[in-house]
Amino acid sequence: MLYLKKTFEYDYGIEEADVVLVGVPFDSTQTGKSVKHGPLFIREAIRNLPGHDPALKKNVFEETKFTDVGDVEVVPGNWQLTRERIQDTVKSILEKNPKVFPVFLGGEHLITLGILEEIKNHTKGKITVVHFDAHRDLMPDWLGEKFSHITWAHHLLKDDRFELVQLGCRSWNKEEESLIDRVNDSIENINKTNPIYITIDLDVIDPRHAPEVGTPEPLGMNPKEFFDLLEKVCRGSDRIIGMDIVECASHGIGSPTALLAANVFKKVIAWRR
Repeated sequence: MLYLKKTFEYDYGIEEADVVLVGVPFDSTQTGKSVKHGPLFIREAIRNLPGHDPALKKNVFEETKFTDVGDVEVVPGNWQLTRERIQDTVKSILEKNPKVFPVFLGGEHLITLGILEEIKNHTKGKITVVHFDAHRDLMPDWLGEKFSHITWAHHLLKDDRFELVQLGCRSWNKEEESLIDRVNDSIENINKTNPIYITIDLDVIDPRHAPEVGTPEPLGMNPKEFFDLLEKVCRGSDRIIGMDIVECASHGIGSPTALLAANVFKKVIAWRR
């Protein structure tokens, strides 16, 4: 008998998995704390979570077939090459199993752009991107750089395949305000038929509860407020097609921020079933 421990007790192949976990440890445009070790510490937090959810009265991990395929081999300092590797990885996963639910762990928020640029090629119609964040990320460039964790949403809005819903934003630059009228700020007005992709920057939660993030911002949501809102987006929905959790700047085992991220992972998997 083998006594071995991986991220999940049973690891299935991509072809038969319900959920695939992918790390993307890229943080080359990060302007705050390093977030390249986010996937490492979120995975460790997931490993230490009990699968049973008392509120839902079920064991999420027993009812779901998981696979952890590891981390994308990013190219430090080179977004274009990293973008290609993200896209190729997403393509390979969805070609092997079009029904799998991909979850990406960052890494900085720029990775979301590369992920969505490929996911749209495997999804019909318009995609609603539900974006939890303290910041808008709508800058046209940052310090002369077009592609950064502060500009990814600006590039997303150039593509009419996406509808952007931003929740929890409380800090942005004046230059971003010209695009705010193209953004939905309420889940009540989300299109009822579009597939939904969820992207969560952990700085949406107040630094008292999630201190280890790339660019912390005061006056954020408390965990209950955040999870209540996330549940409204996810509960019982068969339209959620993927998710990422980004900007985790944890630097040790037992980080409250990584633990919150692990619980986000567990809850979304449970609610969407």
